[in-house]
Amino acid sequence: MIMPPHKLKEKFPLKGEEFAKRAYDFALDPNRNSLKRILDGVQSYGETPPLLGIFNDIPWHQFREDEAQIWAKTGFSFVINDAEHCQIEGWYGKDQNRSLSRLGLLPVQRLPREALSSHGDAYQLGARATMKPYGTTFEEARDYFECINFPIPGKATAHNRGAYIRRLSDRTTTFTPESLLKAETETQGWIQFETAEYILNLDLRDRVLDLMQAQDKNKACGFVGPFDLVLREGEISDLDKSIDDLFRAATRREIHMGRVVGSGSLKDPKKIEDAMVRAIENGAKLITLHYLTSDLAEYGAISVSEPFFRASERCGF
Repeated sequence: MIMPPHKLKEKFPLKGEEFAKRAYDFALDPNRNSLKRILDGVQSYGETPPLLGIFNDIPWHQFREDEAQIWAKTGFSFVINDAEHCQIEGWYGKDQNRSLSRLGLLPVQRLPREALSSHGDAYQLGARATMKPYGTTFEEARDYFECINFPIPGKATAHNRGAYIRRLSDRTTTFTPESLLKAETETQGWIQFETAEYILNLDLRDRVLDLMQAQDKNKACGFVGPFDLVLREGEISDLDKSIDDLFRAATRREIHMGRVVGSGSLKDPKKIEDAMVRAIENGAKLITLHYLTSDLAEYGAISVSEPFFRASERCGF
């Protein structure tokens, strides 16, 4: 059962029973996409609750499942592993993706803008979604969706994903095209809207959104990262209004969108909350913190050390 948005807080922190259920669900179907199951499970698009995510800059070889369990426990639903900027250290493998999926966290593999066949390889390693950054043309979006999908037999395109066996819950394998296509149905493609071409050029923006809508239900998601847009174009008047308009345009097409909320200049928790409210009210569902996973240890340590410093100050030190 999907909790309505006003009930979300009652679900966290997660109890042991919920972790056991998530691990059980993963054991039954290791190819499942926990976030897509939530999106598919609501009665209507408008009932989809906001979902919390974070960008992960922890190198794959330093990843610890204990930390990921805390992320899940405190309400995160998806983790974007950043192999665009972290390169090979941000490319998560089978063991790391399995750990995230067992905890009910969707592993999203962000890849460099030039990547094509690497998206299919990421699914093979257990990512259930990949992220395409920095698009500026319609053709880039079209090629991306071709390369994350298996070909329709007899109708292959130049960029379609190559065939490779998948393992099912009992470790049997998909040695036929029919069994492979039946098993691998929950992967997603996330397009980043972070350039003037995709945010400010309304004709191109809408063509990309129409392409996303043409994918199967909840197979395409969008994500706004305005930092690159501002870096390329300079100060933009009414940028927030343009982003809100993008969210509304996506909502009309029932495409789930998200964005980073917060920045180096937006650190006040109340203002971040207000910005999240604005994004959600305009249709954004995939809300991501501006902090990275490697920041969480620092902020957790600050939180637990604060009583000591307050006590010391009260005693005159």
